[in-house]
Amino acid sequence: MALFDAPRTLSVSGAALPMYGDRPILTPVKLTGGETIGELFEYKLELKTPDALGFSQSIAANVKLDKLIGTEVTVTIQLEGKGRFIPGLAGSAGMANLGAGAREITGIVSHATIVREDGRSIVYALTLRPWLWHATKNCDCRIFQDMSVVEITDAVLSSYPFPVEKRLTTPRPNKAWPKRDIQRQHLESDWTFLQRLWEEWGIYYFFEHSEGKHRLVLCDSMGALKPLGDAYAALRYEPPTGRRLDEEHIQEFSVSHALTTGAVTSVDYDYTLPRADVTVTHEDPRDTGLAHQEHYIWGDYAQPQAGAAGLSGDHNEPRTEAEYLTLVQMEAWRCQGLRAYGKGNLRGVATGQTFVLSHYPQDAANREYAVIACKLTIEEIGEASGSGQRYRCEADFTVQPTNEPFRLLRTIAKPRMAGVEYAVVTCPENQEIWTDAYGRVKLQFLWDRLGNNDERSSCWVRVAGAWHGDQFGGIFLPRRGHEVEVAFVNGDPDLPVVVGSAANAFNMPPFDLPKNQALAGYRSREIGGRRANTLAFDDTNGKIQAHLSSDEGASQLNLGYITRIAGNAGRQDERGRGFELVTSLWGVVRSAMGMLITTEGRPDTQGRAKDMGETVQRLTDARDAHERLVELAQQNLAQDANGDQSEVAVALRAQNDAIRGGATSDNAPFPEFVEPHLTLASPVGIQTTTAGSTHVASGEHLALTTGEHLGIATGRSLFATVKEKLRIFVYEAGIKLIAGAGSIDIESLKDAINLMAKIRIRQTATRIEIWAEEELSLRGGKSFITLNHSGITNGTPGQWQSYAATHQMPGPKSAPGDVPAAELKVCELSTVKAAAQHAAIVPLS
Repeated sequence: MALFDAPRTLSVSGAALPMYGDRPILTPVKLTGGETIGELFEYKLELKTPDALGFSQSIAANVKLDKLIGTEVTVTIQLEGKGRFIPGLAGSAGMANLGAGAREITGIVSHATIVREDGRSIVYALTLRPWLWHATKNCDCRIFQDMSVVEITDAVLSSYPFPVEKRLTTPRPNKAWPKRDIQRQHLESDWTFLQRLWEEWGIYYFFEHSEGKHRLVLCDSMGALKPLGDAYAALRYEPPTGRRLDEEHIQEFSVSHALTTGAVTSVDYDYTLPRADVTVTHEDPRDTGLAHQEHYIWGDYAQPQAGAAGLSGDHNEPRTEAEYLTLVQMEAWRCQGLRAYGKGNLRGVATGQTFVLSHYPQDAANREYAVIACKLTIEEIGEASGSGQRYRCEADFTVQPTNEPFRLLRTIAKPRMAGVEYAVVTCPENQEIWTDAYGRVKLQFLWDRLGNNDERSSCWVRVAGAWHGDQFGGIFLPRRGHEVEVAFVNGDPDLPVVVGSAANAFNMPPFDLPKNQALAGYRSREIGGRRANTLAFDDTNGKIQAHLSSDEGASQLNLGYITRIAGNAGRQDERGRGFELVTSLWGVVRSAMGMLITTEGRPDTQGRAKDMGETVQRLTDARDAHERLVELAQQNLAQDANGDQSEVAVALRAQNDAIRGGATSDNAPFPEFVEPHLTLASPVGIQTTTAGSTHVASGEHLALTTGEHLGIATGRSLFATVKEKLRIFVYEAGIKLIAGAGSIDIESLKDAINLMAKIRIRQTATRIEIWAEEELSLRGGKSFITLNHSGITNGTPGQWQSYAATHQMPGPKSAPGDVPAAELKVCELSTVKAAAQHAAIVPLS
C-alpha cells in the first residue's frame, strides 16, 4: 500500500496541519468527545504519522504544535447510508446506501500534545473546541444599557469573527425582545455572561458543522431543530441479537421518568410602581405523585425607567415579562422529567437535530425525539499488522420528546456584590447637577473603561437618604465629580444605589481637619459658584454652639457660645454667648398668631413657651392705673364721664385679655395670644434709639403708662396736633408752663378761653395787656367795669374810691387801634386740614 493511501472512515483537514508535499502527514486514528445543547463541545482527536519505512522520523517527531493552536481543524466522518439495492421498486425506494455521504466536525485546536511513540509512528492528540470556547478566556466588566438579550448577544459576539445563526421567536408575538435598563457583565468572561443571560431568557444553543466551519445556532423552541440526514431521520431500535441489518440502528434505548418541580413563583419590585403586584406563578406539574413542589424566586423583570430615556421613555410590561421568564423556569424544570438514553453504532447522530424512533417495544416511546447530547467514539483500523487496533464506532446519546419544550436550567448564578463600589457622579457638559424626579443621578464607575464620564456612562441610579416620605425627608444630591459609594440591592450588579460619599483629594471635608474636629454639620455649595450655606454644630467642650449661615448677605443665626465660623477655615474668634441673628441685607420677623419678645428668664426653658405672667401683670397694673387716674380726671371735670380716656382704658382691658388668653383646655393647651399681638417685655428696661426718626402709629389708641415719671426731652420742638380734645389733668402737684425764651400763646379760634382757680389767678409781668375787640368786662364780687365802643361803665353797690396824685378828666379819646389780629399765628382752615389728615403741619392757605 502506498504512503497515505489506506482507505479510512476518518479524515482531517486544516490550514495549519503539517504537510508532506501536498498531503497531510497526520492521519486521524481515533475521535472521542461529544456535544450537548447549551454547552461547549469538546473532542479529542488522535493522529499518527505514517507507518512507512520511507517516512522521515525527524519530520514525524517535530511537528510544530504551536502552529496548530487556535486554528480550525475539520474531521470528516464517512457515512455509508442504509439499505441495499432492490430492483423494481419505484423511485429511490430500492436504492442502496441511502443517505451516504460525510459528516463534519469542526473545532478550534485548544490543546496539542505528543502522546507517544507507536512503532515507526508518532501519536499526537488535538483537543477541538468551538470558537465560542475562546469567549471563556477573557474577563470583562462593562455595562449594556437599553438593550435586549438579543442585542447584547450581538454586541458581545461582534468581537468574534465566526458564523452565528439565530432561529429565535420572541416572548411576545409580533413584538421585539424586551429591553433591559441595564445589564452588567461583572468580572465575567463573555461566555459566562452570555450563558447566564441565555439561561434566564430561555435561549439555548448548539453547533452545526459544514463546509469546514462550525456555526453557532441560537434557538428558543423545538421548531428550530432540524431532522437528521436521510439515513438517520428515522432510526430503528434493534437489540443486539446478532441479526444483521443493512443500516445503522439503536442497540440500547431506555426511557426515564423523574420527579420534578411543579410550580415556579417569581416576585419583583418596581419603585416607580411601588404598589403594583407583579408576583407571577406558573404551575405545570407532571402527572406523578408529589409533583407540586414550588420554586419561589426573586425575579429580574421590573424596569424602573432607569435607561437613557428615563421617565420620559415607555414603561416596560413587567407582568407580561414576568409571565414569560417564570414560564421559562417552569419549562426548564419540567423538561428534566422525561428523557431517554440510547446507544448504537451511529456515526451520523448529531446534537440539536431530531429523529423518529421505531420498533421499540413500548408504543409510547416510538415518537420523534430531539438529540440533547451525544458522545461519539470512532476508532480506525491500525495500519501495522498485529497492532490489535480494530474499527469501532459508538454513539451514546440523550434525547427528549419534541412535544415537550426544552429549556436550560440556570447553572450560572448572577454575580453577587459583597460590598460597595466607588463611582464618580457624571453630568452632561456644562451641567453641575443632573437628576430627575426621583433624585437619581448618573455615574461613571471607576472600573468602567468604556464610559465617557457623561450622562450616558450609566443608567439612572437612586440615591439613598436618611429617610424619604411623601414629599418630605432629607435630600442631598451628589454633583459632578463627587466620589460616591454604591451598594447593590440584594447584591445584584444591575440594581445599584448610591449610599454615601467620602472625601478624596479633590473633594475635601467641608471643614479644615483635624483642627476643626469639634465641628459637625453640612455645607452646601452654590451651583456654578463658590458661595455656601452652612449648618454647623460646634461641640467644643464648654463652648458648644449651633450655627446656620448663608454667604448671601453674610446672614447667620448663631446659638450658644458664639464663635465665628468662617467657611472651610472653621472656628475663628470667640464673640459672645446667647444667640445672634445677623445679615448685611434685609431682615423680617413675622408671625401670624402673635409674638412675644421678652427678657424674662425661664430656667431650663421650663413652663409654656408663651408664658408671660409677669408681663401680663405689669400690663394689668398699668391698666388699673389708667382707670384710677381717668376716674379722678372725670371727678374733677377734666374729662367727660364714661368717655374720652375711659375708651382707652376699655381698649387696654380687651388687649390684656387677648394677650393673656383664656383657660387652658384640650383645644387650647397654650391659650396666650387670642389675637396676633406683638408684645415686648423686660423686667428691667426697653430702649430704642436711632440716628434718624422714630414713628409710632396706632389705628386706635396710644396709651403711655408709667409707675413714676414720663420724661420728654427734645432737641428742638415739641408738637402736638389733636383733632378733637386735649385734656390735661394733674391730680396733686400742679401744672407749670414756662417758656425760657419767646412768648406763651394760648388761643381759642372758635370759642372762649376759661381760666378758673379755686383761690386766685395771678399774672406777673413787666407789662400786662388785655385786649377785647368789642367789649371787656371785669367783675369782682358785685362790682364791675365794662369797656366797649360806647364807653366805660363801672359800678359797685358799695364804696367806690380812687386815689391819685392828680386827676384829669379831659374830653373823649379812643384806644390807639383794633385788636392786633396780624399777630395770630394759626390759620383756622389749615388747622382743620391738619386735623383731617392726622398731620402736624400742612402748608398755609
